[in-house]
Amino acid sequence: MGSLIEYFKKETAKNVLEKAIEHAKEVQKTVKELNKGIKVLLLEKDSEKAHDIFHAVDLIEGNADSIRRDILSSISKGELNPSVRTDLSHLIKRLDDVANCSTGVARRINTIPMNFWEQTSNESTNLILNMMETTVECSNYLDKIVIDLLGNRKSVKEYAKQINLLEHEIDLLNIKLRRSLQETNYNVNSFSIFTVGNTIDIIEAISDAIEAVADYIMLLLTSASV
Repeated sequence: MGSLIEYFKKETAKNVLEKAIEHAKEVQKTVKELNKGIKVLLLEKDSEKAHDIFHAVDLIEGNADSIRRDILSSISKGELNPSVRTDLSHLIKRLDDVANCSTGVARRINTIPMNFWEQTSNESTNLILNMMETTVECSNYLDKIVIDLLGNRKSVKEYAKQINLLEHEIDLLNIKLRRSLQETNYNVNSFSIFTVGNTIDIIEAISDAIEAVADYIMLLLTSASV
């Protein structure tokens, strides 16, 4: 797997390297835009404005997909070692999973009726907002860890450590949120409750996907040093 790092040291890899960083930044945008939409929904109670922002998450994810396809097209045409092609494809796929999770939340939360949020306690609302803020903080390391992997690789381990810590913090917030939600007697359709649970699962999955990127990058780094 260390061959991927050797590949990025070559001048011929410059275009792919730039696209990989651009892809990571676009993926990061999906998380930040999702957070913006959730704030508008839960704090401003403006479902129409939130709907537009959630739609923007879809559009950003579409841009990330285009970059991903460009990268895969580029590496399929070049004369690459099969292991390099495989390693890079796996890295891009893991980054893509983060954007897919953000879009999954945006699409589902858009279908939850406003009366659910109106009945939700301040405690539950704050926990959702805290989960998303921490998820954004976690995503802030996405481009950093990718840039460092493709650069001097001096801070990869520290970035990965911070991602792991933040992912664990989100897990704990998720447990508190589920307890808090069950303390409210909601007067809504049972399918709405199911959709909320599914949406919360995917919110948590965003940081899981970010951690998977960090873990894979650590694997690449470890392999390169063997």
